[in-house]
Amino acid sequence: MSDLLGLPLHPLVVHAVVVLVPLVAVGMVLAAASATWADRLRLVLVALSGAAAISAVLARSSGQTLLAQVPGSAELARHANVSDALAWFVVGSSVAVVAWAWLSGRGRAPTWVGWLAAGAGVAATVWTVIAGHTGAQSVWGELV
Repeated sequence: MSDLLGLPLHPLVVHAVVVLVPLVAVGMVLAAASATWADRLRLVLVALSGAAAISAVLARSSGQTLLAQVPGSAELARHANVSDALAWFVVGSSVAVVAWAWLSGRGRAPTWVGWLAAGAGVAATVWTVIAGHTGAQSVWGELV
């Protein structure tokens, strides 16, 4: 599926990534810093990180489909390369969140596991910003 209601799916799905990835990172920092927040956010973070990972994979897939339909450029190629890495960062972050949630739900999560998941979320957020910037440059760069 490369479109939704006649519009390319890619620009629609990337907005989920842009919202969910930083949201998970902030939530994970709160959870790593406070046991109270960890208890409150555990299941929410698992759900949001799963949605972020699915969105990132969909964005990558729909972007590859869109790339085959539009003329290429150096900026677009850079965006595609950065976005391929982004999908892996988001999936890795999601795995870290799920591992933290599973361990902390059983009372066996060392503090460093929460901070590792938080750090993975921050790294995924940085890559989200870079991917978004290179994507915007590839579309709007010549107009500004």
